[in-house]
Amino acid sequence: MQTNDNHQLFLDMQEHPENYTDSELEAMMDELDREPDVDKEWKRIRARSPLLTSLRRIAAVLIPVLIASGIAWAIIPQVISNDESNERDAETATVRQADTEGADVSPVRFNDVRLDSILGVVATHYGKAVEFRSSATRGMKFFTTWKPDRPLTDFIEGLNMFDGLQLTIQHDTIFVDAVAGKEDGE
Repeated sequence: MQTNDNHQLFLDMQEHPENYTDSELEAMMDELDREPDVDKEWKRIRARSPLLTSLRRIAAVLIPVLIASGIAWAIIPQVISNDESNERDAETATVRQADTEGADVSPVRFNDVRLDSILGVVATHYGKAVEFRSSATRGMKFFTTWKPDRPLTDFIEGLNMFDGLQLTIQHDTIFVDAVAGKEDGE
């Protein structure tokens, strides 16, 4: 309140200096020339708003945590559903394979399944191992059909039609390589 009164007095002195004595004008000028006590003013400001300061600190900590949590909540269900889908498709193919051994074998369909899962099922059926020479090929996803009653070479030839992929059989191992895309006319 003191500051507002001084401010009003100063304005009045500027507008009507004739109403004040020289000593009053000099006293006001001395008061205006004095440097303010910064520490005193900071204490006054802090005393007036401790709750606001605390809320700002809490917000500074919570906002990044909430953003990270939101991102995690958005990503986790997609990752889990993709992994579960791949596992279900591989398990379904394995169950179908086990159910059809020695009987009339029906085709197995792989819908958006990773190549490592597909080849795991197929290689087990034919008693082969699988070796990926390129990590890029391991995560490729395919929509394909496998006929367990047909030779393994037929299935491998079908997969080799896809660009960027080359499968070969050597002894008891299926080797998977990444190759550059095929050019038109080759």
